[in-house]
Amino acid sequence: MKSIFQKFAVFAVVLIITSCSSTPDEMDPLSPDPVSKVDPVGVILSIKEGMLMPQSGTNTTGMIELVSDEAGKYFLRLGNDFKSDFHTGTVTVYLSTSSKLQLSESGSFQKVGIVNESGEHFFVLPNLPESKFSHGIIWCGAAGIPFGYGSLN
Repeated sequence: MKSIFQKFAVFAVVLIITSCSSTPDEMDPLSPDPVSKVDPVGVILSIKEGMLMPQSGTNTTGMIELVSDEAGKYFLRLGNDFKSDFHTGTVTVYLSTSSKLQLSESGSFQKVGIVNESGEHFFVLPNLPESKFSHGIIWCGAAGIPFGYGSLN
């Protein structure tokens, strides 16, 4: 009996550690289109910005911004100083109406993209997000825990 429990415990730990996979879930309708990656053009204008605060014992920090480029496209930018824990694989970036991601409340969040390494990232947005989206969230969905948040002002 003890051996079955030990095997189950090891399986559960492995499942949690590997649950944030390094590949976006193609069946998830909220997953960003991996082909639509677009880099900013020309001068970048900061619209709102903030600093990420770590959560859940992670080391998540860095600048988070809503920006636009000369072509009129909008992006969520993680700064050169962005870092987070990636021991579980990739994490997801969201815009949210508060510092706590509320996936059960439709309209309170907008999925932005997948990130799997520290450093600067630009995530193309379909348009300027509604003003109700006041925070950026770094989230590991499979583990169901926040890695960090930043207030956008």
